[in-house]
Amino acid sequence: MDHAVLLVVVVLQLCGTNVEGKFVDSTVKLTEKVKLECIYPNKAVIIQTSWMKWNVTHKENIAVLHPIYGVHIEDKYNGRIYFENASREDKSLSFIKSTLEDVGLYFCSIVTYPDGIWEKVIEIIQPDAFEVSEKQNNPVFTKPGGNVTFTCPYKIGDSVQQVMWERIKADQVDTIALCNSSGKQSFGSDFEARTLVDCSDQANSMIVIQNITASDFATYRCIATGRNKTYVKSFTIAATGDPKWFIIYIAGGISAAVLLLVFLLIFCITTAYRKKKKRKRITEALSKALYSTQTQVRSAGVYSYFLANSYGRSNFHGTWNTERRGEESSFRQTEEIYVNCKNVSHKPKKRPLDSF
Repeated sequence: MDHAVLLVVVVLQLCGTNVEGKFVDSTVKLTEKVKLECIYPNKAVIIQTSWMKWNVTHKENIAVLHPIYGVHIEDKYNGRIYFENASREDKSLSFIKSTLEDVGLYFCSIVTYPDGIWEKVIEIIQPDAFEVSEKQNNPVFTKPGGNVTFTCPYKIGDSVQQVMWERIKADQVDTIALCNSSGKQSFGSDFEARTLVDCSDQANSMIVIQNITASDFATYRCIATGRNKTYVKSFTIAATGDPKWFIIYIAGGISAAVLLLVFLLIFCITTAYRKKKKRKRITEALSKALYSTQTQVRSAGVYSYFLANSYGRSNFHGTWNTERRGEESSFRQTEEIYVNCKNVSHKPKKRPLDSF
C-alpha cells in the first residue's frame, strides 16, 4: 500500500497546477489511433510519470508509470490506452480507438531527480480544426547532432505583436518558441533546452535549433502576427544525403525532361502539319496549273486533227502529238509507194517460141 499512497500524493501535487493560460506544447489531430508523444529530453533520473486530462475544473488521472511498481491505468481508460514503448525516456501514450470524448488537454508530468517536475501539455483537436499546409520550402541539410538556423523576414508592413515558431508533422504541430512584442519568450518542452530565438529585430526573427535529432527532420514554419496582417513562411530540415530529397530532385528533373519532351513533340507535330499543309497547297496549285496546260494542249491537238482532215493530209491514224503525226505520215507514204508497186511483175514474159 505504501507505493499506492506515494502515487496518490504525487498525483495530488500535480493536480494542483493551474491550467488557465497554459502554454500548449503540441497540437494533435483526432484520428482513430492517436499517439501523444512524451519523451523526456534530459538525463536526470525519472522517478515517476503521470498522465492526466483536464476535465473542466480539474485534472483527472489516466495512468501512472513507475520504474519499480509498473504501470497503473484508471478503469475509465483500461483497454483503451497502452504504452507502446515505455522505455526510460519514452512515455508516449497511445489510444486503441479514440472518440470525440478524447478531445481536450492532456498532461504528461515526469518527476525527476534532481531536476524536479518536467511537464508537457498536448491538445487533441477535431480534424476540421486541424489545418496544416504540406508545402515544403527552403530545405536545409544537416546531420543528426548538428545545428540549424532559420530567419523569418516579416512582410506584413506593420509592427509585429507576436512570432511563433512551429514544427509540422503529418497529424501533429509542435510549438518551438513564442515571443511577443513585450520581449517575453516561451519554449516548447521538447525544445527549451536546445533552442535559441531572437525576436528583438522589428524586421525579422531568427531561431537556432541545436543538437538535431531524427524527429527534427520535418517541416517548420514561422507565423508573424501584426495588428492587421499575418505572415507565414515555411522551412524544411532534411538529412544530408536523404534519399527522399534525392528522389524529389530526380522526380523534378524527370518532370522537367518530360515537359520538354512533350513541348518538342508538340513543336515537331505542329511543324510537320504546317509543312504538310504547305505541300498540299503547292501540290494543288501545281495540279491546277498542269491541268490547265493539258487542257490547252488537248485543245490545240483537236484543232490540228480537224485541220489535217480538212486538207486530206491525215486519216484515222492521227494523234495529238505533232512529231508522232509526222512519223506516221512518213510511214503511210511508204505504204502507199508499196501499194502502187505491188501489181508490177518481175517475171519475164514468155515468148511465143518458148512454148515449143
